[in-house]
Amino acid sequence: MRTVLRDWRVLLVGGALLAGCSAAETTDEGSELGGAEQAAFNSVNGFNSVNGLNSVNGFNSVNGFNSVNGLNSVNGLADGVGFMSSTAGRSTLTYLVRCALPSNRSITKKDQNGVSYTFQGQIGVAPTWETGACDSQCQEHVSACLLAHVNTTGKNINLYLDGDSPAIGWGHSTDFPYQEGSFFGNVFQSPPKAYFCNGKDFDQGVVPGRLGAGQVGAPYTNPTSGYCANACTKADIPNNNDGYKACQGFNHVVTVWRNFDPNTDYKVCARHSGQCLDVQNVSTADGAYVTQYPFYGGANQKWRITQVSPGKYTFKNVNSGKLLDVYGGSQSNGTKAVQWTANGGTNQQWSFTPTGDGYYKFSAASRPSSTLELSNGTTASGSVVQQWDWTGTAWQQWNITPAN
Repeated sequence: MRTVLRDWRVLLVGGALLAGCSAAETTDEGSELGGAEQAAFNSVNGFNSVNGLNSVNGFNSVNGFNSVNGLNSVNGLADGVGFMSSTAGRSTLTYLVRCALPSNRSITKKDQNGVSYTFQGQIGVAPTWETGACDSQCQEHVSACLLAHVNTTGKNINLYLDGDSPAIGWGHSTDFPYQEGSFFGNVFQSPPKAYFCNGKDFDQGVVPGRLGAGQVGAPYTNPTSGYCANACTKADIPNNNDGYKACQGFNHVVTVWRNFDPNTDYKVCARHSGQCLDVQNVSTADGAYVTQYPFYGGANQKWRITQVSPGKYTFKNVNSGKLLDVYGGSQSNGTKAVQWTANGGTNQQWSFTPTGDGYYKFSAASRPSSTLELSNGTTASGSVVQQWDWTGTAWQQWNITPAN
């Protein structure tokens, strides 16, 4: 039975790291793993700043830090200065050590006030760095891993990582169906090289603080100005659909896969009108109509998305706690969308077919050939959403984004 590490947890309040992490090793029953001896890594990001990356110099210029020496040495990482002298610096160091060292290793250093902090390893892409030098290959591995964990909101989101490092490996999981993007570079150089490129699904399954979500303040740039597939070298067969082994001259790349986050509030908005799914009159009753209405941030316009099986999801209204439902499970065109208490029906399970530019055909499992739509393309606020045969019109297409 192959195992992977799950559930890195960091406590962030107001974007600042306040506590360390814990990890549990569990069997990965949901993964379809590629590679004879490797398993891709299920991780949690939440790293909202990379201290030192926005300067003209790289990590090796940080006072008291030098990758020529081991992390556990005085000359590799000094007490009281550089990374150890600020909350942001210690946050960066937390993720640096997590990426570099395996889960059975840690380092302890002191801040400028003599307070000790222990930084726990987790993934282990550079295990020899604990006591020895981190060469250019090591630096690329650590850089890619570090960049893959940036979340500009500081929110913890489950991710699935693919890469050539034996500590990460190649594979695929139906729990993470959307290829977000790939990360690569060398943040130890001067100036630092911090890059990403868009995965094929970067605008699908969008989560806060990640690619496709309108990031502000991200430390990386896209040197390809587009998709990884057009600028990177795929992994070797049979892992060629999992990720990339080289991008823009860098030979160690981490590719991230994701899913909708069940703890995020989403809005679902029509392509033709820009209006969003809304439970009529803020009702909490079974059978209340779901309409389109301009988004104003009401709880009746926000939805929690939970995967119930590969490719199928429920949408729970934040206001009522009830699910998006095709009334009575009807197969007929024109059947209205309502909210209803969860009952396990396929008319409460939804799938998405991308139509381009971040939009979806949005279908109930009870009738996958149909989609939700607005009758005759109406743009009138308060119009009830209905089920209809898919024809590809703009009023049958929806985008799903975090409800800010």
